[in-house]
Amino acid sequence: MAERSVLVAVENIPYTADILYEYKIGKTNAQPGHIVVFPFGKNNKKTRGVVFSYGENGKNKKLKSLSYLYCDDIYITEENILLAEFMKSKYFCTYFEAIKAILPPGVLSPLTKADKTGLKTRLEEYIYLSPLAVNYKNDPKITKNSQKHLAVIDFLENGEQSVRNTLKATGVTRSIIDTLKKRRVVLSIKKETLHSPLSGISPQKYDSFLLNEEQETAFRQIRNSYGTGRTHLLYGVTGSGKTHVFIAIINDLIQQGKSVLLLLPEISLTLQIVRRFYSLYGQELAVLHSALTQRERFDEWQRIKNGKVKVVIGTRSAVFAPVKDLGAIIIDEEQEHTYKSEMSPRYAAKDIATFRVKKEKAFLLKASATPSFESWHDAKKGNIGFSQITTRYNGKPLPKVIVSDMRPELASGNKTIFGKILCEEIFNNLNKGEQSVLFINRRGYNSYVSCPSCGYVYKCPSCGISLTYHKTDNSLRCHYCGHTENISSKCKKCEFPSLFYSGTGTQKAEEELCSIFPELRILRMDADTVLKRGARDKILEDFRKNKYDVLLGTQMITKGLDFPNVTLVGVLNADTLLYSSDFRSYEKTFSLITQVIGRAGRAEKDGRAVIQTFSPGHQVLDFAFRQDYPAFFDSECALRKALIYPPYCDICQIVFYADGLEKAMAGAETFIKEISTLSAQKFSDVPLRIIRPTQTTIPMSDGKDRVRILLKCRDIRRTRELISEAATEFMKENKTIHITVDINPSTIL
Repeated sequence: MAERSVLVAVENIPYTADILYEYKIGKTNAQPGHIVVFPFGKNNKKTRGVVFSYGENGKNKKLKSLSYLYCDDIYITEENILLAEFMKSKYFCTYFEAIKAILPPGVLSPLTKADKTGLKTRLEEYIYLSPLAVNYKNDPKITKNSQKHLAVIDFLENGEQSVRNTLKATGVTRSIIDTLKKRRVVLSIKKETLHSPLSGISPQKYDSFLLNEEQETAFRQIRNSYGTGRTHLLYGVTGSGKTHVFIAIINDLIQQGKSVLLLLPEISLTLQIVRRFYSLYGQELAVLHSALTQRERFDEWQRIKNGKVKVVIGTRSAVFAPVKDLGAIIIDEEQEHTYKSEMSPRYAAKDIATFRVKKEKAFLLKASATPSFESWHDAKKGNIGFSQITTRYNGKPLPKVIVSDMRPELASGNKTIFGKILCEEIFNNLNKGEQSVLFINRRGYNSYVSCPSCGYVYKCPSCGISLTYHKTDNSLRCHYCGHTENISSKCKKCEFPSLFYSGTGTQKAEEELCSIFPELRILRMDADTVLKRGARDKILEDFRKNKYDVLLGTQMITKGLDFPNVTLVGVLNADTLLYSSDFRSYEKTFSLITQVIGRAGRAEKDGRAVIQTFSPGHQVLDFAFRQDYPAFFDSECALRKALIYPPYCDICQIVFYADGLEKAMAGAETFIKEISTLSAQKFSDVPLRIIRPTQTTIPMSDGKDRVRILLKCRDIRRTRELISEAATEFMKENKTIHITVDINPSTIL
């Protein structure tokens, strides 16, 4: 009888060779889901992999044997394996890349010479009294040490305690406990110990509430989706109380023995909602996001896996959380690009959520004031459920929008980014003791630096884009790859004695605002000010406590935040996103402006928004000012349909990286020939339109020139098979050109 074998996904293997490799189990007793180590390749290099299934080895093939288990625990469930197979077919990644995305950081840390590495479950020693403790306590022979023994016994009479807590509470030494254990008075056990990041958070009291009529209607409509595996869209204007509906759904599902996963687009939103939910769900709440330490994320993942949690809140990667008895996945601000990974595997959290709810018989709720075009289109077609809330929860009107035309300001000699109207409104708020939120879509001080003599522009050597000047440390930085260099007063090319600085970022805006209003207390929130652990939460908490008058920041302040005393929102340049080459530029601009306007007047005081623009008559801005999403969708989709863009097709973006633009362009042309041949022959049933190669907006990456092509297609199995086969053949024949494949990217490069 042939020895049993297993099929293994191998780590660090190229996409072109990524299959499941067959190995004998050997002495490991490996099962599907185990992480294993084995010899791989001609040199039998020690390699790691994941067992996907049992093999047959029916032909008695000569197979290598597994060496050992990487860890004893089975971290990868049958559901994980099915999900990894789905991700490989959809996102053009390897099996192991998919598994690595599913598991928490640390479990698959780099393989070292040690047999077993990576984060493991921590065990802590607990002690409890044995039946002998009663007689021991009543023994008349009391010595000095016996008094210490009695102190431990008295402490343990209330139940099992950790050794660490016992030592702290009684003041005895470890030797006292060891003596009691030796005499069998005290027994011990090792138990899993998990430390929650919630321990340092003070819950925010969340007053009980009644759903208003529109919320109640939406709640009842959504309940019909329970257990169906279907998707439902909740559209609600900013401030309409969508979170109230979330809580009603969560409470309802918990009563039915179910658990809920709530996804948020930004880390900055988690503290605010976590504090609310902590007051409601206590230790049955778990949090998962990248600002936690690796240990914290692992421990939270373990608590979820062990079924100790009913509600999970997290950002994109939390969609993989091993939630027990899943009742629903809720995706708030579902249109946000942060739900799409830009690294392999380039997964979309919405796709993963859709897959999970179907498999686990739960349901998916997408929610937003500015839904993605794809979700709204599906709702209009009846492909998914739909509910809407058209008024604010407190009955207050939406903020009044004041359009500030910046063209006369520029003509009159105003060289600052602050117009007269916005300055007046900031001054009024200061006098009334009310707060303001100001949004600018660039960080740093100046957008670019050039030489007025020779025209040289300081650019990133890796990305080819202009470097941003940061005045705080007199440096130039690339906001894409992180490249940093010092700057002098002379041109680095011709040594002309002065340089030209142009454009405005958050640092310069803060400086100008301080100059106009010296008495103003200003908080700046951008990628530079939230680098330190906890800095993001501290900024938002200080602003909430009215320690500052103005919160000035980038996109991280535009959505989801709820500050009762904010009555003014200012958008310093509403035109930033309008004129990019991305076909979604209007959609993104509408969403951004609508969301930031919605930060004002969310409590008892009326709100207003000042929008500074050089294009006051632009139709997209007009729709955003009126917060009229349905009208905007109908207008924009007429053009999308004519040009065949999403939601009327899917887009696949293929990027070519090479040493030199000509080589990258030639690679793109070669790929087009390859996929055109396959499309005409083997895949003649697959509809496909190719948009010719062009250099990407950011022309380089890691010093390599970049060219991209777009494929207009349908995201179905046959299309993915076509693209995968073309990509595999191209990679085999063009080893000096690297390519990436991204289905429905969040941004067109």
